[in-house]
Amino acid sequence: MRLTIRPAGPSDVPSLVEIYDRAYHGGYSACFDRYGPSTPQDFWWIQSEKPVYLIDLNQQPCGLIILGGAGRQWLVEEVLVHTPDAGREPARRAKLEEAVLNDVHDFVIRRFQEERQELVRLRCTETNPVGLLLARRYEFSFANALVVASGAARREASAPDGYAFRRAANADARSVARLHEETLNVRVRPEDLDHLLKHADTRVFLAEREQFPVGLALAQAKDGVGRWTVGVRETHRRKGLGLALAQETLQFFAAKKVTPITTYWALDTETARFVRSLDAKTERAYLYFEKRI
Repeated sequence: MRLTIRPAGPSDVPSLVEIYDRAYHGGYSACFDRYGPSTPQDFWWIQSEKPVYLIDLNQQPCGLIILGGAGRQWLVEEVLVHTPDAGREPARRAKLEEAVLNDVHDFVIRRFQEERQELVRLRCTETNPVGLLLARRYEFSFANALVVASGAARREASAPDGYAFRRAANADARSVARLHEETLNVRVRPEDLDHLLKHADTRVFLAEREQFPVGLALAQAKDGVGRWTVGVRETHRRKGLGLALAQETLQFFAAKKVTPITTYWALDTETARFVRSLDAKTERAYLYFEKRI
């Protein structure tokens, strides 16, 4: 058996697409931040932005590793391996998987050490056996999970007393950006919001109290689904404001005839309860693990 892990090139894109889709079969991809099967364009783009490696077993592609992250903190965004050569023999398969797992782990540790990373962060779905085995065998600790939830029940809901809803305009881009960062802990550039607000497939709804923005809902019909996010300032929560804002997005998606989806962090119990209250169903979960080296 000969296993190599090498940087992927443009000629490897068909193999990368095949490996990725064999594991995911469509759905939401945290790596590409889009919904549906991967495409060659996804990997052409990601190769220009992040380190992508192909795992060859006996000179045949059998897996991939994608490294990424935010700022200086690295993350193993994807580690996918398929070992068809092992056949049905349990002993042979176990020996092969052990060797592959060891090589992948050693490679990841070496790359993180080269980048002077003290913490190895690993992400995988709940159905990725290689990722889960890596986490268990090499004593990674669970850190969090990104839950992908689809569908939601439409209900009659209006703005609570004292509040008013309106559709955001391009002139609201800066205030929406501030509200987005405050309520969702994610920074967005006003110019990006300004661009989104011009799209027919995007809606941003504002909740106001005495003409002061206190909540927002973002809705975007993209990749055949409707992606939504709701944020409300702390002092205005638990008043039904988030539920009513969510219904604005669901009404928009119903007109577009697309299935709504959203994502949330599993350890954010308040958001988890909110999404479950809408009868949204878990479609996929990305588990995050970490360990110090």
